[in-house]
Amino acid sequence: MKKYFLLLLSFYLLSYTASSQQKNVKTKRPPVDFTKFVLVEGGTFKMGTDKPVEKAESPAHQVTLKSFYLAKTETTFEDYDRFLYETQKDTLPYGTWGRGKQPAIYVSWLDAVSYCNWLSEKEKLSKYYAINKTDVKIIDTAQGYRLPTEAEWEFAARGGNKSKGTFFAGSNQVSEPAWYVDNSDAKSHPVAQKIANELGLYDMTGNVWEWVWDWYDGGYYKSSPANNPSGPAAGNYRVMRGGAWYNYGNYATVYTRQNNHVGFRQNSVGFRVARPYFEEPIVKETK
Repeated sequence: MKKYFLLLLSFYLLSYTASSQQKNVKTKRPPVDFTKFVLVEGGTFKMGTDKPVEKAESPAHQVTLKSFYLAKTETTFEDYDRFLYETQKDTLPYGTWGRGKQPAIYVSWLDAVSYCNWLSEKEKLSKYYAINKTDVKIIDTAQGYRLPTEAEWEFAARGGNKSKGTFFAGSNQVSEPAWYVDNSDAKSHPVAQKIANELGLYDMTGNVWEWVWDWYDGGYYKSSPANNPSGPAAGNYRVMRGGAWYNYGNYATVYTRQNNHVGFRQNSVGFRVARPYFEEPIVKETK
């Protein structure tokens, strides 16, 4: 009888200890640097336009997105050059306008997703992409850096839930948020020199084209899912958004679409990074 009582007592103590440990579990999200990123809270908006412009930019259609984080600025040479050095990639050619706070240029789509994985690894976050040469797949459970989807990019450029409905990112006057053909002096400019949009994002209009995740399909808007679209399953070209320093203002609207192949590099093409937002904590620590 005594042995039976001791056995029950031991079982109770083990259960109590396990229960106590479970109660002491503390949770946290991966840290986000809010000097560099903004939280774009999820919402619903009209993507595209019904104006008589490019067919690929219509019809306007309702899209609902989850929250995500987006960099306030385009990725600069200051950050991108570290990636080039540490990964021993070819050094990009210097523009006559320098590096530093200039947006990184001559960046292909494949370069951009590789940079995202490198940055995730630097910050001890799980990589967002599985990259095998030109085959790139998303790892759904990843915490790390990524390119925004085309829908996320447009929602953010429009000002998210704070949107005032402007044609450009933060204004109806293209010269206020953008470096474009009429004011750029034929070159890109350091980031965050023009006005920000409603969310505090800079250079979403003009300066350099920005790669996004999606494959390009000129008819995609006619069949796009209403919730969190991420583009066609396959294609020949990836989407670029926002216009660049050499473009006229009509290329810099929040709905303008452009595209090119994944290896394309030019002195007017760069990118900015995004991060997933998790509704529930995903990292657990036990004391």
